[in-house]
Amino acid sequence: MVSISDRIRRIKASVKDFLMGATVYDMIQDLKERGLCAEYMLMLVVVGDMLGYPVSSYYRLRLLPYWMPRLQAWRHLLLKERDITEKLR
Repeated sequence: MVSISDRIRRIKASVKDFLMGATVYDMIQDLKERGLCAEYMLMLVVVGDMLGYPVSSYYRLRLLPYWMPRLQAWRHLLLKERDITEKLR
């Protein structure tokens, strides 16, 4: 059996999720996308020699272990063909 307090808690959570989705969800997604773009630009500066950009830096070797899990996705993003309609929303 579901108690009244569990139902009230579920209703509060549903209302909270609805209000968040209706007000700030788009802004949060935009900020996440901008953060990822900024991280990819930093990765390009640091490990850009993998793609042919001449980069010389001591710090890239120190940052490389942190970026190893994302390196393949980053390389795929930069090397894939793009269409002008991808940026249109």
